[in-house]
Amino acid sequence: MSPPAAEAVDAVVVGAGLSGLVAARALQKAGRSLRLIEAAATVGGRMTGERLQLEGGRQPWIDLGGQWVGPSQTRMLDLLDRHGIRRFESPHAGDTVLVFGASRCTFAGFFQGFPEGQPPAVPSADWDDAMAALERFQALVAQLPAGHPHHHPAAAELDRRSFQDWIDETTHTPFAAWYFAYFCRAVGFLGPAEPEQVSLLHVLWGQRTAPQGERPEEFLLHGGAGQLPALLSGELGEGVLRLGEPVRAIEQAFPDADHNGDGGALARHPVRVHTDLATYPCRAVIVAMPPAQAAQLRFSPELPADRRQLNQEMAMGACAKVLVVYEKPWWRQQGLSGIAIGDRPVVELCADSSDPENGCGVLAAFVAGHRHRCWAGLGEAGRRQAVLADLAAYLGPQALEPLAYVEKDWPSVPFVAGAYAGWMPPGLWTRCGEAMRRPHGRVFWAGTEVAERWPGFFEGAVRSGEEAAAALVQRLG
Repeated sequence: MSPPAAEAVDAVVVGAGLSGLVAARALQKAGRSLRLIEAAATVGGRMTGERLQLEGGRQPWIDLGGQWVGPSQTRMLDLLDRHGIRRFESPHAGDTVLVFGASRCTFAGFFQGFPEGQPPAVPSADWDDAMAALERFQALVAQLPAGHPHHHPAAAELDRRSFQDWIDETTHTPFAAWYFAYFCRAVGFLGPAEPEQVSLLHVLWGQRTAPQGERPEEFLLHGGAGQLPALLSGELGEGVLRLGEPVRAIEQAFPDADHNGDGGALARHPVRVHTDLATYPCRAVIVAMPPAQAAQLRFSPELPADRRQLNQEMAMGACAKVLVVYEKPWWRQQGLSGIAIGDRPVVELCADSSDPENGCGVLAAFVAGHRHRCWAGLGEAGRRQAVLADLAAYLGPQALEPLAYVEKDWPSVPFVAGAYAGWMPPGLWTRCGEAMRRPHGRVFWAGTEVAERWPGFFEGAVRSGEEAAAALVQRLG
């Protein structure tokens, strides 16, 4: 039996992550009626966290998804200010730790794409090789347009090659090769991905539109970023949000007149959004999902071939985030910032995520790419032991005795299946890039992957949600 028809509305938004929530609120402000339908039991998608209950009554908040914002991410900052969410500078006083091969050093600097401060104590030939390659990388970045890159005159050639091809051609030392491979796995707009998986054009475009030099990890949020989705959904009012209700299909009709025997209902609301529980008639839809998840939906009429291929081939990043909580940020007593980088077996990057208002020490550690595949195959105790062993190699043996250890294995999360975002393999941008933002009839696309500025970050999600809502409103007149 067909599910019952719900009350008709102007718009349905599919997906209640940050982008979908922003789009829904923008539609409401424009005076449009809507439904927001989310497959999971909670809102937020990749923007989520939890409050821990520790001995002594302390209740630190940890972000299991994204957590940082930067000074040029203006739409996200406006959203935080509107909801009274305060921010503080990410802790970075002290030295960074680098472990490469059998060597460990500390230095008063940092590198993730761009270098700042003191260089690490690696052989000068290694550092010079990395910096010479970085200069060539930035020269290619500067040639790209501000928007999506597939119209660039050299797009086909850049897209044909993997990032690993470029690394092999451009670097001459193991350290310089690792420098860029680490960059590919660590930065949000890349998925993350291994350099042999991802298009060179995609990496260049990511650095063009979400440059690390603009410090996207400048601020953390008191109470965590994961508090925002509940605040946004609370603004929508009763009856708008549907949770735990996966959308299965989106069906469009294009009637010219009332000849359907339904009193003109189809002409007024020519789109049907189908779930297992109901059918939602509406005038237009925003699909606010990663392309890989949108591939699970059925469309009638069918999507164009390039959009289908985009959904099928734009894979989600393989990344787990691990939050390790201590009585206090003990690494600061050793003159360390809590930021560590290196070619350890599991954790290539960790950072101090401690909120000064609760006093706990919190390290955020990331397991990405091929490392994630190997780590995910371990048992629970093995995964924990592997992460803590790497943190101890970076920061010292005190890392082995946390108060709490929490993992979020994003590839295993239903209806998300990866983090930070989706990435493009070689050739996909030039074959299917036109489909990224192009509406399919009355279906519009949103999500951080769709953004032309700050893709892969909160800012990209906010911008794409606002832009999709504005396009839908314009379409409806």
